[in-house]
Amino acid sequence: MSKTSAPSNDRPPSKCDVVVLGGGPAGTAAALTLARAGRSVIVVEKSHYDEPRIGETLSPSARVALAELGVWQTFLSAAHSPAPGVASSWGEDGLHETHFIFNAHGRGWHLERHRFDAMLAQAARDRGARVHCGTRVLSCVRHSDLWQVELTTGDDDCGSHNVRPRFVIDATGRAATVARQQGAKRFPLDRLVGLAAVLPHRSANGVPAGDVDLGSEATAWTLVEACADGWWYSVLLPSRRWMAVYMTDADLLPRGREAWRAFWQSRLQQTMHTRARLGALDDNVVPRVVPAGTSRLDRVSGNGWLAVGDAAMARDPLSGQGLVQALDSGIRAGGALNRVLNGDAAAIAQYAGQTAALFYEYSRLRAVHYGREQRWPQSIFWKRRQLAAA
Repeated sequence: MSKTSAPSNDRPPSKCDVVVLGGGPAGTAAALTLARAGRSVIVVEKSHYDEPRIGETLSPSARVALAELGVWQTFLSAAHSPAPGVASSWGEDGLHETHFIFNAHGRGWHLERHRFDAMLAQAARDRGARVHCGTRVLSCVRHSDLWQVELTTGDDDCGSHNVRPRFVIDATGRAATVARQQGAKRFPLDRLVGLAAVLPHRSANGVPAGDVDLGSEATAWTLVEACADGWWYSVLLPSRRWMAVYMTDADLLPRGREAWRAFWQSRLQQTMHTRARLGALDDNVVPRVVPAGTSRLDRVSGNGWLAVGDAAMARDPLSGQGLVQALDSGIRAGGALNRVLNGDAAAIAQYAGQTAALFYEYSRLRAVHYGREQRWPQSIFWKRRQLAAA
């Protein structure tokens, strides 16, 4: 197990109030909310929080959610890199700077996401939730007023065991595994994907840089740049490596991993600011494709379950609010289930209504922002966004 891992508890009890399937920010925020309310909670996470994760910038407004979860001071002690703001080339060739100094909550941060997620999982464990890393779900079936969730660790199913919770929280991301098994349908607004790579920091002449000043203006900004067939974002991680992602539609990508490197380089040549920041892609690095599209479930709750985070509604990374919204979603879901367990039958419906309203507002703002980029009227990528904006 990696030293960043949130350790697993012993074998879970046979019954509990809630099982959370997925140990990302939304799932652990829900678990932490419930555990702080005295509920018995089990978190099931398939990883050990030992691999890089997409979603590296935390906006200043996250301070509210982290304080509500009781982890603000723990977060500050983790030495994440300061993020002064966002520099964007969008709708024009020049850069427009949005400085966090004018935000009421102060500065933002660049994260090593797996460390951030592990911190939240450990906080949930410290408050009494049972966090099981390296664990898979074999089955999840509703029986009367309880679920039967069969779990296993390792590569075989010999060590499987059952848990019987009253409620299940689906925090499985865009897969929305439980919600879809229960008949919920996912509606995509687009097919956006990210071609992502982690790169060494390079100096101006293109050679790997040694001592990087993470607080300098040249490196600390999140950079967003539109180009003819999509858009880029890049951030410098606390590990002194760039996370760079090219966003486009899935059907505009070439087929095959080996073609992605050449495609990355060709699209990088469409940029000015991102090309100057990143240089060439290392020959040993092959970008990977990650889902990034906007989508929602037709319903985010049902008999004994509810969906949180990307499982309920997935946002375009352009919003810059993905992590904050995941934390908020988990807090609201955990609070709703706690109220249900206290006898408030309307709490889940209220959660569902809030989620629908948030998605509507996000969709409106997304259309407005994409509508501002008019430089490539013949581009398939931008035609699709202009149609949505109209």
